[in-house]
Amino acid sequence: MLLTFEPLWRDYDGMLELRFSVQASGFAAKISFYGCLETIEAFGCSLREFPRSPKDEVAFESDSIALRAFVFDGVGHSALEIECQRVGTRLVSAHSRFAVELEPATINRLGSELVNWTSSGIEQPFVFTSEQ
Repeated sequence: MLLTFEPLWRDYDGMLELRFSVQASGFAAKISFYGCLETIEAFGCSLREFPRSPKDEVAFESDSIALRAFVFDGVGHSALEIECQRVGTRLVSAHSRFAVELEPATINRLGSELVNWTSSGIEQPFVFTSEQ
């Protein structure tokens, strides 16, 4: 899996425009969205501690993107669900939703790297790969 957040613009009040992209399991999605750094950092913190229970789910949701880490069976196998939606006319609307099975340790590493990126000032794009 290759997942990126590319900063496009930052408002004076901290609002960000980011381009999100992901490629995994034969699927790909790319979309721009608005969000705030604190929400992304909180999501990263939650991912670092995932899973806390066999039914744990951690989510980041914005106007056009949702990322959800969840446990999908009783022995702790986990996945990251990606959902992107662009609303508009039939010519521009799009919807993509898929999940990628990931080890909990990989989801924890994603969380740690997101927190490190948000605290670094996010001048550079965030790039995460599930392979090490």
